[in-house]
Formats: sequence, C-alpha cells, structure tokens
Amino acid sequence: MKRVGMFAVSAVLLLGLTACGEESNGGEKQEDGNGSSAEGETSAEAEYEITFGHVVSPNTAKGQAAEHFGELLEEKTGGQIAVEVLPDSQLGSDREIIEQMQSGTVEMNAPFTGVLPSFAPEYQVFDLPYLFEDKDHAFDAMHGELGEKLNGYIQEAGVKVLGYWDGGFKHFTNSKRPIETPDDMNGLKMRASQSPLISAQFDALNAGGVSIDFSELYTSLQQGTVDGQENPLSNIVTQNFYEVQDYMTYSGHGYMGYVLMISDQFYQELPEELQQAVDEAAEETTEWQWEKAAEDEEEYRQVVEESDMEITELTEEQKQQFMEATEEVYDVYREEVEDADDIIELVE
Repeated sequence: MKRVGMFAVSAVLLLGLTACGEESNGGEKQEDGNGSSAEGETSAEAEYEITFGHVVSPNTAKGQAAEHFGELLEEKTGGQIAVEVLPDSQLGSDREIIEQMQSGTVEMNAPFTGVLPSFAPEYQVFDLPYLFEDKDHAFDAMHGELGEKLNGYIQEAGVKVLGYWDGGFKHFTNSKRPIETPDDMNGLKMRASQSPLISAQFDALNAGGVSIDFSELYTSLQQGTVDGQENPLSNIVTQNFYEVQDYMTYSGHGYMGYVLMISDQFYQELPEELQQAVDEAAEETTEWQWEKAAEDEEEYRQVVEESDMEITELTEEQKQQFMEATEEVYDVYREEVEDADDIIELVE
C-alpha cells in the first residue's frame, strides 16, 4: 500500500466517499437496522453477493468503513458485486463469523486480532503488551513485513487478508479502584478475550482473566460478573462501558487492530477484474478508516472525560512499571509459537 503520510486521504477518495459517510450515519441501512446494502436492499442484478458481518456498532470508524467498502465496491463494479453489511454481532461473535466464512455462508469480516490465534497462533503477537510505540508504528508494521508474514498463516485457514484497520490503543476500566501501578490490578476480575496471551497478561498482573463474549460484556460489567475490562476508547464509548465503570486508566498497554478479510475461496472464484476492484476498494477504504479512527478518538476522549468516571493518566515512569511487570508475556508467546522471535523482530 502506498502511503502519503500517516493519515493522508486523496481528494478523489474523499469526494467519492463523502456521500457514503453521510449515509452510514443516517442512511436507510442504519435506520431500519436490517443489514441491507448501501441502497437499502441487495441488488437483484448483482452477479456476486458479499455478506460482511462484524461485531461493533455501525457508528464506529470500523462500522462506517464496512459501509464505505460496500458502497465503493458496488460503485467500482457497476453493481456486479452487492455487499450486505450486518453489524453489532447479528451473525454471532467474531470467531463464529470466521467459521461461517470457512463454511461458505459469509464472505467478509473485520475481526479484531485477538480472535485470530484460534485460527493462526502467530497472530498472538498483537496481544503482546506495549508492542507498538504509536499508530504510525502500528500501521507501518501491519502493512509491511509483519503483515505480509502473518497473512500467509491466516490464508491457510481459508481467509485472505485485504488490509488492517485501526482500533486504537487499549485502556483499563474497572469498578473497584483507580489503577496507577501494577499492584492496583491485584485481585481484580478482568474480562479477557479468547487470546491466551491476554490471560497471561492478567496473570502477570495478578488479576483474574475471565472469558466473556464482547456482545455480553456490558451486562457482565453492569451485573458485576467482572470488575473491569480493556478496550480502546471507540468501544468504551460506543458500547457505553463508561456508564457501568467507575475508574479508567489511560494505560495504552495494548493495541487493537482489525483485520479486513474475505473468504479466500470466494475471492479466487471472482474474475480477475473483480478481484482487482476488491483490492482497490479495500486499499482506499483502509486509508479512509485510519483517518476516521484518528478523528473519532478525540471525540471519544472528550466523552469519557466528561463522564462520571475517575480518570488516571499514567506517567512514563508508571508505564515502565507495567512494561516490566508484563515482560513474561513475551516468553509465553515464544513458548507457543515456533518462529516467535522472527515475528517479533519484524515489528521493530
């Protein structure tokens, strides 16, 4: 992917997608909630149909990017490919959607990287604490040698990577106390995703990791099934986690990326010119998604800071304490993945 700066978006792309952004916020699809295509229903004239399922709210950068991708692809193919986007876990969890892709009933998803180790253990690299310095670092690694290497592993599971989207850096929230040092994590019940390294991270911090599906997390926090969770601001705000949590720490301890993927079988069955259209739509939408995510982050930060949560921002010295406390998670990755050192080296 050729980049023009970190978040540059060409004038052509902006002009082509302005209307799409307006529709994704107030268009027919989001009003009726039925997961119809950009035009309100799947085109009867389409030669190919893509069902694009994902688990987050349609008004996140990821949710809007899914809509943009569908609209852009339909435009590029003159309606030969119709895209139906089903957000908010309508098709199940990220893992369940990938399994549906493998069985041929769903064509696309943009799961967060923490789900992928079930299909390719090498993807656990994204669950290593303090892996990336900033978003520029994350973008360059995922669209560089690191991404190229990982793409080969996941393709063996029957899915093809079209790009990586930005989810943001994760932060801790909880209902018990402020978190300023690793010791403050002691004894907290924290929601953990399916990744073994996330559980290892909480073990290193003497906190209990409890596996809970994302769709059930708000209720679990509200009912006290778990004390806290980790997520980027986009999910903390759009899923209203800040309503049922008393404390938040800007820890930035982990990065959440999304992997834009398509069923490899479906992709290979497309004519070459339609494969090219899919690739182009994915590349252009990826550039747009990163810019949109950066813009939204400022708004999300304002929401949490105006909420009733008590906010803690870690100093560099405090962050260093968390880095040292979670160093052992890297050893767990090395034990589980044969070429772990080679993969970690590609991050640098």
